[in-house]
This record gives sequence, structure tokens and C-alpha cells, in this order.
Amino acid sequence: MSTASPRPDVDSPASWRVLAGCCIVALFGVTALYGSTFGLMMRPMQQELGWSRADIAFALTLMTLAAPAIMPLVGWLIDNVPLRPLILWGVVLQSASLAGYGLMRGSVWVYYGLCLALIVTATGASMLTLAKLLQAWFDKAFGRALGILFALITVGAVIHPQIVRLVIEHASWREAFFVMGAMSLVFGGAAGLLLVREPAGLRAARAADAPAPGAATVPAAATAPGTMRAFLADRIWWLLAVWNMLFAFAMGAIMLHLAPMMQDRGLSLAQAATALSIVGLGGFVGNLMAGWLVDRVSATRLARVFVLAPLAAAVMLYLGTGVVVALTAAVLLGVFSGGDHSLSVFLARRYFAAETFGRASATQQMATAFGSGISPWLAGLIHDRTGSYDVALAMSIGSFVLAVGAAWLLPEFRGADGPAPHAAGAGAASGAGGA
Repeated sequence: MSTASPRPDVDSPASWRVLAGCCIVALFGVTALYGSTFGLMMRPMQQELGWSRADIAFALTLMTLAAPAIMPLVGWLIDNVPLRPLILWGVVLQSASLAGYGLMRGSVWVYYGLCLALIVTATGASMLTLAKLLQAWFDKAFGRALGILFALITVGAVIHPQIVRLVIEHASWREAFFVMGAMSLVFGGAAGLLLVREPAGLRAARAADAPAPGAATVPAAATAPGTMRAFLADRIWWLLAVWNMLFAFAMGAIMLHLAPMMQDRGLSLAQAATALSIVGLGGFVGNLMAGWLVDRVSATRLARVFVLAPLAAAVMLYLGTGVVVALTAAVLLGVFSGGDHSLSVFLARRYFAAETFGRASATQQMATAFGSGISPWLAGLIHDRTGSYDVALAMSIGSFVLAVGAAWLLPEFRGADGPAPHAAGAGAASGAGGA
């Protein structure tokens, strides 16, 4: 990688202003708003609408089944169309989709239809789109920019559960969805209009964008696949996809059932919301830590380490009960699962060419969506059949163990003739990349 930035505006004050706008859009996006509060909605929806927890959680599985159909298109759009209009329209449409949940009545199929609409409308202002935009604005500080972006999402996981809890307690879950749609439109829309923009000559920047810091020895673009068929024939793509899928599978079974799991064990709604907020706070710390580390040390080694703490949290939840266990597990889940998101995007940039970053990341998200979509439904089904989450937690523990193995097989960088060995020189290059 060249030491000079490809354009004067890269890593400039303008870059950090765009990062601030992307962070606000993400803070009030679907991932932060809906993902962090789903567990709080489950019980009141179950009580009013009469749906089982498996019925409610199956919506995420349905979204997972739809994701592979649209992800390649999303990746192509991100790589080929202007990003600012895509983000602005995405904010408007996702806001309408969130508010639409508040109008649901008795049919669970209406709920499933709204979930499918949400997954389509949320792609415009998704994390993939924002990460692609930041790739054009950042070079040497790309890891830190990703860490900050994903960390700011977790701020939403701290504040949104408390806001939603208050609305549910003083009004209903329907009004909570209306409030989420309004926050997405007002705050995300303002940030998109005022702060988010593309650098001059973005198409030229795509072709000239350098590989990630630490991959300077052998550029990924030299041998990286650029089509879906090539991705499916690529060993590195499969290893990264398996790691993403297993980690997301294990986390999905826990995170989206954490609030009802805690309430089933005697915790109050406020205590369950506090546990979710702690997860969000831990994610803030974890993403900042991962973003800072990934510019300085081996990202593949971080990918292995960041699986171990959520594994320990799952074991704690399986063996223990009570407020202390719940809060301690929430800290571990938040700190070390949050960094997984920025690590995944950073590794996609390391292993694949810059001009195909959107498609590479989107196809990896197919694996993540499959894991995170299937496991919540399975966990809900297990709870409905057994009356507890013990078997679901055991399922998560096994998936975490397998994720460690997949991360261990990831190469340090893509070599000219295939995956490069973990030589001392490669490690030194990785460590020097962000210095």
C-alpha cells in the first residue's frame, strides 16, 4: 500500500465530518432501533396478539430467507450507484416501515410482510452502504473509522431500549414503533442531508483505493474474486462466511431472547432493559477497541480472540441465574461481540478488491443473516417446546466453539498464489500498517 493517500480529501477533516453523519444515520437506523429493542416487544406483542414466541421470532428467519435474494443486488448497487441519494431514500423508507409495525392487527402474516418490507427498505441506509462510503473517505484510518461507526450504533443499543421501555410502560408497543419511525426520519434524515456526502471523483477513487492497512505485502486485488461465482469458488470467502455465520448463529439465539430469558428467570422489565443497555455499552467499548487494534495488530488473531468472551457468557447463562450473572454476561456479550462487526467488514476489505467491496461485504452478510435469522426462531421454538432456554444456550455454546475453529483457519492476508503462511514478516507488516 502506498504511503500517500490517493486523494487529498482522504483522512481529512471532511472525512471525519462525513463519519459523524454516517454515525448519526446508523444510530437511528434499523439495526440500532429495531435490533436492540426486539426482545422488549416480544412479550407485549405475544400478550395482545396471541402469537407464540416462535411465531414472532420466525419473522427474523423469514427475513433471512429473503436476504440471499437481495444481497447480491444490494452489493451491486453499492458498488455502482451514487451513495448519498441511496442513503437518503433508505432513511425515508425505513422510517415508514418501522411506523407500519404499529398498525398491525391479528394476522401474523401482516407482521411477516412488514418484516420483508423492512429488510428491503433498510438496505439503502444499511451498514454496508455507510461502510462503502467511508472506504472512499478513509485510507490509513479506515479501521478506526469502522470502529467508531459500529461503536456509535451500540450507543443506540444503550438508549433505545430505555426509550422503548418508557413508551411501552406509559402507552403501548404500538406507540413505541411510531416513536422509532419518527426518530429514524428526523435524526437520520437531518444527518443525511447535512453531513453525508460523497468525495469528488468517487468512481476514480474506487479504482485507485488501496488495500487495508496491514495487507501491503500482497495486494488483495491481485488475486481476489470479483463475481458471485468466483466468491463461491474461493476458499477465503468460505472461511470468512463460515465464521460470520457461526458467530451470528450463536449470538442471535442469545441476544434476541435475552430480555424474555431474564424475565423468565425473575428479573423485572426494567432490569431486562438494563441488561440490554449494558450490552450496548459494552458494544461501544468493544467496537472502539477493535477499530483501534485492527489498524495495529493482526485482524485474524483478533477474530479468534473476540469469540472467546461471548462463549464464556453463554456458559455463564447456561450454568447460572440471577442479576449478577445476567449483567456480567451482558458485559461480555457487548464488549466482544460488538468488535465482530467492524472486524468482519475490515477483513472483507483486506481479502477482496476495493472496487468489489460492496459485493464482497454483501455476500458475507448473506452468511451473517442466515445465522442470525435461523437461530432466534430455533431458540423460540425450543423454549415453546421445553419451557426453558437451556437447550438453546447449549446450541449457542457449540456454535461459538466451531466459530473459533473457523477463525483459526483464516489466513493473515491473500497471497499471490493463495493464502499466505503466517510468517513473521507478515505479522510485522500487519502491525506496522496502522502505525
